Amino acid sequence: MAAPDSESEQFVSEPITPEPGAFRTDLMSRGLASLPAAFTWRGDRYEIVECLDHQKQSAREGHTADGERYLRRQTFQVLLNTGQRATIYVQRHARAGASRKAAKRRWYLYSITSGDKTAP
Repeated sequence: MAAPDSESEQFVSEPITPEPGAFRTDLMSRGLASLPAAFTWRGDRYEIVECLDHQKQSAREGHTADGERYLRRQTFQVLLNTGQRATIYVQRHARAGASRKAAKRRWYLYSITSGDKTAP
């Protein structure tokens, strides 16, 4: 389904705070990150109504002899309770040299539509 003309995508790339205790454990049991039911961004709470798409990004592990691949990032295209669409992602591991605070931030809002922000 095409997005309405009133929506334009805004690049954000800022950390978000997933709501504690609101993760799908069925995904986690398969070694995948779970999509939170809600998150906070810039002081506002957003509920995820629907996951529209999910992608995994893997990379070779350089120090292993057989070159095993490891899951590095998962990206989700979601519909929010505000009627907006968003792209969020989770980094499975902190970057080398990251501070302790930065290492704890794993969830990010990549982009969000600027369409109607009222609940559907």
